[in-house]
Amino acid sequence: MKTFNLLVLLSIITSIQLHAQSVISGMVKDADTGEEIIGASVIIKGTTKGASSDIYGKFSFQVESGTHEIIASFLGYKASSKTVSINANGNAEVIFNLAIDAQELEAVEIVGKANKESAQALMVERKNADIMIESIGAEEMSVKGVSDVEGAMTKMTGVAKVRGKGLYVRGLGDRYNIATMNGLPVPSTNPDLKVIPLSIFPTDLVKNIGVSKTATPELYGDFAGANIDITLKDYPDDAFFTIGISGAYNTLASFNDFKTHKDGQYEAFGFNGDARQRPEGGVPTITPNGEPGNFNTSWSPTTINAPMNLGLNASGGKSWNIGDESVFGIIGSLAHSNKYEYRDGRFAAYNAQATPYVDYDREEWIYSTNTSALLNFTFELNSRHKFKLNNIVVNESFNSVDENYGYNNDLDTETLFARRNTYLQNTIFVNQFSGDHKFMENDRLNFTWGVSRTETISQEPDRRQLLFSDRSVDGKEVNLFSRNAFDNHRYWGEMNEVEYAARTDVSIGLGTFDTNNDNFRSTLRFGYQMKSKTRDFEWFQTNIRSSSAVVRGINSEDPNDRINEWIQNETINYSPFTIPNNYFQAKMDVHSFYTGYDYDIMPSKLKMNVGLRTEIGEQYVMYKMQGDLIADPYREDSYASVEFLPSFNLKYSLDDRSNMRFAASKTITRPGMRELIPFEYQTVVGGEAIIGNPNLKNAQNYNVDLKYEIFPNSGELFSVGLFGKYLDNPIEKVARPSAGNVYSFDNIGTATVAGIEIEFEKSLGSIFNNGSEALERTTVGMNGTFMYSQMTIADDINTIVTNRQRALQGASPYILNANVGYQQDWGNDDINSIFTLTYTTFGDRIFAAGAMGAGDIYEKSFGTLDLIVRNKIKDALSFNVSAKNLLNPSIERYQKFEGGTTKQVSSYQLGMELGIGLSYTF
Repeated sequence: MKTFNLLVLLSIITSIQLHAQSVISGMVKDADTGEEIIGASVIIKGTTKGASSDIYGKFSFQVESGTHEIIASFLGYKASSKTVSINANGNAEVIFNLAIDAQELEAVEIVGKANKESAQALMVERKNADIMIESIGAEEMSVKGVSDVEGAMTKMTGVAKVRGKGLYVRGLGDRYNIATMNGLPVPSTNPDLKVIPLSIFPTDLVKNIGVSKTATPELYGDFAGANIDITLKDYPDDAFFTIGISGAYNTLASFNDFKTHKDGQYEAFGFNGDARQRPEGGVPTITPNGEPGNFNTSWSPTTINAPMNLGLNASGGKSWNIGDESVFGIIGSLAHSNKYEYRDGRFAAYNAQATPYVDYDREEWIYSTNTSALLNFTFELNSRHKFKLNNIVVNESFNSVDENYGYNNDLDTETLFARRNTYLQNTIFVNQFSGDHKFMENDRLNFTWGVSRTETISQEPDRRQLLFSDRSVDGKEVNLFSRNAFDNHRYWGEMNEVEYAARTDVSIGLGTFDTNNDNFRSTLRFGYQMKSKTRDFEWFQTNIRSSSAVVRGINSEDPNDRINEWIQNETINYSPFTIPNNYFQAKMDVHSFYTGYDYDIMPSKLKMNVGLRTEIGEQYVMYKMQGDLIADPYREDSYASVEFLPSFNLKYSLDDRSNMRFAASKTITRPGMRELIPFEYQTVVGGEAIIGNPNLKNAQNYNVDLKYEIFPNSGELFSVGLFGKYLDNPIEKVARPSAGNVYSFDNIGTATVAGIEIEFEKSLGSIFNNGSEALERTTVGMNGTFMYSQMTIADDINTIVTNRQRALQGASPYILNANVGYQQDWGNDDINSIFTLTYTTFGDRIFAAGAMGAGDIYEKSFGTLDLIVRNKIKDALSFNVSAKNLLNPSIERYQKFEGGTTKQVSSYQLGMELGIGLSYTF
């Protein structure tokens, strides 16, 4: 909390503008119109010392005392010079009014696209936007060393990552957020999450990420945290081709022993192929001599020496002019990366008396890959008509070996050793076709449209789990342990989801066109959107059965040969787990109609955005329960709804650099597919099991925001905002009365969320301005959220959670992101270096609700410190160095009990990561 208060104080201090000392500053304007000229060159005659004008036409740079001739110039204008005398520690202000050079203009034609990747351009867009929006572009992601979209999101205000549970925005988790790509929805590859894991999108594919925490009628109404829109890269103005390679050393994994299962020849690249396929009936066929066959995959893990993490990428693009107005452009990229992780820690679970019923020493080895390919086509018929075809494929894989050793009360042993190998492969195919059209004078009528098809496949083939009575050391033989039929097993699961989406959006400018503000005073907007998705999920399991609970004499480190021997002599046998609930289907259709109206109540000062969105939705689940018979028909549950979602946004411009904003809206929360499907899944032996609830309904969310923001200079920002939310009938995970540790989901009561957000980005030179060039090249930034949340579970909810009133799961009392950046040019400006130090932390937050008298489980606060150095050499060669997770904190969860007792639930470290990267652009 002291850290939070210090950063809040610093943010307030940095919002105060101090006058420059020992500098020449001023502004460059158009002599005829008086408009600011952006990017004008202002230098001392005969030198290269100077600056370029920013988005407000302003410039500032340090000089030696004396008399100087200052020259301002810009393409298409006549250069202008002025003589300035300045004393030591003095200050001089110069205004340049540049006249148009008519002769020069006759030969000049400037054609290009707006840069939506730079922090400065996105800051201008944010300032001028009618609604509250936050963005991060490709350039800023590169500077901050972000490798994927999820990492970029955690640098934004009020956003936190909860491991295994996705992103939380303002304390609201996965089910309260929605992700789109180019304005069209994308489903999740992870069966447990509603929002697609944003880590699968490498930043090489992304132009910018827009985050809307307040609603407008154009946005899908299914969010209360944020609507996250990923905009993919467009074609370039200039042809390019870039190749790159990177490597990273992890202090815990690299060059150390690493356990894995290397089954498929392509698994190193993230593609399983047919190496882990389930045999017909789930059991290998009988051999020619009449004996039971063996699986092609081994029960025994392989130990390798883990190399460094590796990344390879290539991208390129080109555009062609067709006639006088048309342009055809193409951009493509291909990238692959892998990562070795090792976690050594603890996992425990407790009863109400704080006595453990599970207490393991836990080791986990995870090998992951990410492969992505993008191919986008753009055709601009002219400046008013554009068509885009976006195609993207992303494949991720996780190959993990998870070992747990210790006490398990249910199995009545203190030396249980459990090993599970899990291979996950998630693949997404996205195809989008869209158009943008402008009609009538001054583009009075705008029409945009888009259609998409997205398919996601999530496979978990041949998961293997074995339980032993002890761990083998130095070849000692132990016993194969089995108390339940499913303890030792092979499991196959596959989820396939297909989603179709479409949108049409129309805006019409009303009244007379305002040439001063380049807009119509009022605009009417309306449109239609639809999305329809179907998810099929099927699973199958083959268990190892024996006539006794213990099968004696096996090496837990190399069990494969002994198991095959026992299969041959019928000591044990493979037994397919034949149950009725091995197939599920879920569908969700949403048709949306919206109308919005924008009106400049006071031109250039006060603008209103009001709208109404109507969503007609239907969800459907087909399933069987575990107690049903195989011959029984499938159960079917459906739920139809019509939701009216109003929104209101107000923007008041205090001056040309600061705004006050207000927003109020109603949104909804639809259940996620995983929350609907009644499939029970347990990730750790003795851990919690989670099952879906097909009877979930929409939750109602009421939202209000108030924000003040100021943009002092180019790329600088200070903002402070208040927000509040009331959630009616929210969906939460709750414990179910049962013999085991089983959780499900329910609409459970009410919740309240309120908080304050502070954000600033500032140059130290503009704060202190003591003539130091080092301070001019140093920027500091911070965003912080201080938050209160309370969940109240209604009395009629059938649950055994301990606290029926508590904070929201995943909601931290505070979230902080801070960064310091420094730029330096070397060797006659041939080399540009950017040094960035980032720090992220949060307050202790509830990870899971406690049950049966045991307290809630919390994730303990920790800080993440990263250092990234980016070097650009002659605009072609890039050499980057990074040091991530420098503090290497222990990631811990703990549980609270009556009387003030606190017990550790889990702990592990990720290790420091030291990386280098090299790329070259042709």
